[in-house]
Formats: sequence, C-alpha cells, structure tokens
Amino acid sequence: MSSKVVSRIYVAVSVIFFNSFLLFLMINFGFSGLSDLKKYYRKKSRPPDSTYSFKADNPALRKVYPGLSQPEIAQLIRENRSVAQGYEPYVQFKELPFHGKYVNADPRGFRSIDSQEKWPLDKNCYNIFVFGGSTAFGYGVADKETIAGCLKQILKESFNEAIEVYNFGRCSYFSGQESILLQQLIINGNVPNVAIFIDGLNDFAHYTGQPGFTKDLRKFMDEGDKPTWKKMVGELPVTKFFLKNRESKSEKEKAPTTEVISNVISRYKTTKDIIEAICEKFGIKTLFVWQPVPVFKYNQDYNIFNKFDYNGFMPYLELGYETMAMDYRDGEFGNDFIWLADMQENLKEPLYVDALHYSAKMSRLIADQISIALLHKKIFP
Repeated sequence: MSSKVVSRIYVAVSVIFFNSFLLFLMINFGFSGLSDLKKYYRKKSRPPDSTYSFKADNPALRKVYPGLSQPEIAQLIRENRSVAQGYEPYVQFKELPFHGKYVNADPRGFRSIDSQEKWPLDKNCYNIFVFGGSTAFGYGVADKETIAGCLKQILKESFNEAIEVYNFGRCSYFSGQESILLQQLIINGNVPNVAIFIDGLNDFAHYTGQPGFTKDLRKFMDEGDKPTWKKMVGELPVTKFFLKNRESKSEKEKAPTTEVISNVISRYKTTKDIIEAICEKFGIKTLFVWQPVPVFKYNQDYNIFNKFDYNGFMPYLELGYETMAMDYRDGEFGNDFIWLADMQENLKEPLYVDALHYSAKMSRLIADQISIALLHKKIFP
C-alpha cells in the first residue's frame, strides 16, 4: 500500500474521529443547556414572592432583622449560606469549620456561641448539649441568636452558675442522626449533664428515615468497583438527563400518606426510647422538644413566605403535625417531652427569616419555653 493511500486513510479516519468527538461534545452541551433551561423556566414560572428565601435587599426581611442595616443583613445571610458541609463518620456529614462576624462553626463539631466553649468538657461546669437540624443550628441568625445561644444567656442571667451550652444543631439532621451523634460524643468522653433534642421538621422531611446525601453516598459506594469509563459515562449530561427523568417518574410512586406519617411517628418514639435508655445509663437528663413549623398553628397573614409551596416541598409536614398533636393529647410522649408546635398560634408577627428557619425573636421565645421546662420538670437543678 502506497504512502499516499495510507495518508488519505489517516486523514479520513482523523476527520471522522474529530467530527464524532465534536458531535459528542455538542450533544452533551445541548443536554446540559436543556437541563439548565428547564431549571431556569421552572424558577421563572414561580411568583417572585413564592421563593424559599428572599434576596438580602428585600424590604420584607427588615421585619425579621430589626436593628440591622441592609448591608449587615446581607453579610449575615451571606455567611449562613457560605457554611459548607463535609463528611463525618457514622452520621455521614456535618458543617465544616467556618469563621465569620455572625456565624462560627467550630472544627470540633458544634456552632460556637461566644467562642468560650471549653473542650473537652469541663466537669466543673453544668454542660448542656442542644441537638437538632438547621433550625437548631440557626440558619439565618447570628451565633448568640440561635436557640442554644439564647438558652445560654437566659440560664446565665437567671443563675449564678458555671453553665456551658453547646449547639450541636446541624443542617438536615433528624432524631435518628442526633441519637448517633450523642453516642459518638459519649464514646469520646464528652458526657453532658443535659441533652436537649429539638425535632419535628426534619423527621417529616426525611420521612424514609434516611439521612441527607444518602443517595449520593450510596451511589459513590455502589460505583466503587466500576471501571473509570463507566463512571465517566454516568456523569455525562446526556446520561444524567435521561436517568433523572426516569428517577423522577419512579419517585411518584409513594406509599400512602397515612402509612408514611405512622412510620415517622413510630420511628421517632423508638428513637426517643433509645436515647432515654442511653442517657439513663450515663446519668444524662433529657428534654425532647417538638418544634414549631410555619404550616401548623401559625397565622399565614404574618408569614412573609406564605406563598412558598410547603406542601410540594414537604408533603407530609402539615398532616404529620396534626397527627402528632393527637398523640400528644393522648399523653404518649412522657414527662421529658414538651410540645411547642402551637406556641406561635397567637403571635401576630413575622417569625421566620426564610420559609423554614426562625428569626432571632422566635429563637428567644423557644429558648424561654425550654428554660421554663428545665425548671418545672426539675431537669435543671
């Protein structure tokens, strides 16, 4: 075969491969753009005031941030949204260390209140651990304005005692993860005097009982032995586009609502029993708080996020709370449980800085109720 023929074949093959590669790129860019367009039009189709959170310059936010200027509100919101999450054994994830003017996440796993927390625990102090989800972490408020921060201030003002309150609230956590987190803290020698668990919202948000990011972590583990080329194919925009459509169709086949709610409440009761058994063994007093949410016993005329699609975002939350209310009236949760779900019923003012998270005033009101319960139930000496 002559060199000219070889050269022509080489050129032809090169052109075919190059054009195929270009076509491959164009197809994936096209599907990537299509996915972005779907997201864009989905967001655009929503009314401007129906979003989960408002931009920092929205005048409505001044009602829940009294005393702060617009630049200060912007910085506070920006810091809260800048807190990233990383891997944590057993509980899967936690907030990564962060230092700001308003928000400080300690590398040891809690949100700092006043940068004076002693770790490991000082046995000469009365140590209180507060567990919960992002509402306990305090997304949208400053360190001292979280429920734990307000509680520490109330107890310090009321008692001349050495008291330390640790904010172990973490984004997306529900009662099951909090139970595991408590166990890990105890195993590592950090045994508090009191453990407070603020729950409700995320138990119904994660109604399957699986923590956030489970889907991603499962995929990572399941693909561990797959060849690299298969992993790369799975990450292509065209592959993601079709897989996502298929998954969204399968997700529509959900269990009946009553069954889901029954499972959530049963799981919560069992978790509560487990926590109580562990705490009794280690001499830890417990308080379980069923938290307020914006869709239950709250006048929506005062909810500045009342146009948000709560039922679409958390389909079991409102009915789940109504069912829990009946169980509470039947006295099913014991003496170390307080019901705060209806505490906002007669409060005629905005109480949320976004669709779900409490304002500083609401955090203070919840902390007041917790401090009263600690005394009346003789949990706090």
